[in-house]
Amino acid sequence: MTMDDTPGKRLAKKLSDRVRAESERAAEALRSRPDYSRTFGYFLELAEKGPGAVLNRTGRETVSMLCVQVPPELVHAAGLQPFKIWGGSSWNFSPPEAPTLMCPMLKASMAVMGANENFQGRDWVVPTTCDWVVKFPEIASRVWKRPAPRVFWLELPHLKERPYGGQRWLEEMFRLKDFLESIGEKITGKSLARSAALYARAWRAMNRLSDMRRDGALPPVWFMLIMGTFFLDSPERWTEAAENVTPSPVGNSAVRVFLAGSPIFFPNLKLPLLLEEAGLYAAADDLCSSGRVIPGAVTCHDTSEFGVISAVAERYHRACLCPIFIDNDRRVNNILGRRKDVRFDGVIFHVLKGCHPYDIESLGLESELKRRGLRFLRLETDHTPEDSRNLFARLEAFHNTVKGGFHDRQDRA
Repeated sequence: MTMDDTPGKRLAKKLSDRVRAESERAAEALRSRPDYSRTFGYFLELAEKGPGAVLNRTGRETVSMLCVQVPPELVHAAGLQPFKIWGGSSWNFSPPEAPTLMCPMLKASMAVMGANENFQGRDWVVPTTCDWVVKFPEIASRVWKRPAPRVFWLELPHLKERPYGGQRWLEEMFRLKDFLESIGEKITGKSLARSAALYARAWRAMNRLSDMRRDGALPPVWFMLIMGTFFLDSPERWTEAAENVTPSPVGNSAVRVFLAGSPIFFPNLKLPLLLEEAGLYAAADDLCSSGRVIPGAVTCHDTSEFGVISAVAERYHRACLCPIFIDNDRRVNNILGRRKDVRFDGVIFHVLKGCHPYDIESLGLESELKRRGLRFLRLETDHTPEDSRNLFARLEAFHNTVKGGFHDRQDRA
């Protein structure tokens, strides 16, 4: 038996063919949409080719991040390419070495990793967020029997509003700096300030796209695809392409909703496409794969090394809305605050099966948002298409309920 005939190689080839075919089908379906614009082509190509091309595309050694909690500014300032590990494949990849009820997003990441040996990169930064993220490197090494990547464990204080939480996080940023310098270039106040300015420009481009979506000039499906490709190329090229996206107006008849919960990645665009089909317009979201890929622009008056790292640390800790935090009251306030600007009448909460933090959060969030007058629909699903018609039926009923309430308010007025 040759090396190419080993069970691992055969499985990797099968995965590669499956993932590539699925991405090609999804990309072709998007290209055939009537709202397709040539300015979307760059992002669609990034999504279709996926993470295997990141190193060749950027020319920088890749550092894989298992969460957007890791500041890409620090990685970039060390002369490295930050890459957020993700997967959206719908194939139910369940190797015996992995838990059966594993998070679908990480299960899909495992499949993409098997399809491309360069996917995982040599160095990983793993924040201690949810249990799945923490155990993922161990599971991946066991499944693929490859040399384990070098992992930097970024210990995340789960109390962010307490002074000692912020101090601990700042110390972690300096530990991360030392790690990145050991594999890349020395990080200085000036190099970090330049990277911060670069990502601030990207954030402004993201805000422009978000405003276009809010105003009905960018379909949510395209917005989510574009945002999901942020870590697949250099921030300079991605930002330039985002700044050149032209409006693609949509109709105004859809019911406007806010989309929250678990991340959604290409080619798993099942939920945004079903929302569209059911007459629901996701005018805003707070998904870590979309609306909050980065938490905002890092600004600082002190451009010393300590000053810039302090500003980066505060932005990526205090501004994060992930449900893994204990003191996360801002979550409700953020949604309610967005309502004033975005104008929506309901919240769709997306829960991936096995995504425990969002599953738990949805319960308290539902009661609080309903008390504030918002309609709320919790949808638990995975990446497979089998439940699409059931989800559509629930979304259609939600649409009719929200629209009926809207007309009732108009009549009373």
